[in-house]
Amino acid sequence: MTTPPAEAEDVDAPSFEEQLLKAAVTPRETAAVRALADEEQILARRPFRRALVWHTDDGMEFSWQNPACYLYGLGLDDAERSFVDLVLSIASPHQTSLTRVMDLDERRLAIVLRAMITLSGIDTLAVGRRL
Repeated sequence: MTTPPAEAEDVDAPSFEEQLLKAAVTPRETAAVRALADEEQILARRPFRRALVWHTDDGMEFSWQNPACYLYGLGLDDAERSFVDLVLSIASPHQTSLTRVMDLDERRLAIVLRAMITLSGIDTLAVGRRL
């Protein structure tokens, strides 16, 4: 019997982001996961993933409290830490100052604003560049 190469098996496996979205229980968690997935760079980092997620027999579980506790030990720069801090505030009872937006570039600010708009349930606002 021939076993398919590992690459073929991975084609059907859900992506890490899809697994996180499936594990998200509340609208707040879903908005936060989408923001992290849209940002891409931070979620791709192993230290951040280790702080956020662990695998169990039942699948993937994650905790927003872990990255909040280790925020300054994850190797993030000020802008990345501000982004994560704001996303943690979207996802959980974590509190941060809204002045953290001053550290964000346009791309990350747009991601945070879209997450907040999604969470609000208002679908008539758009975030983008002025022409």
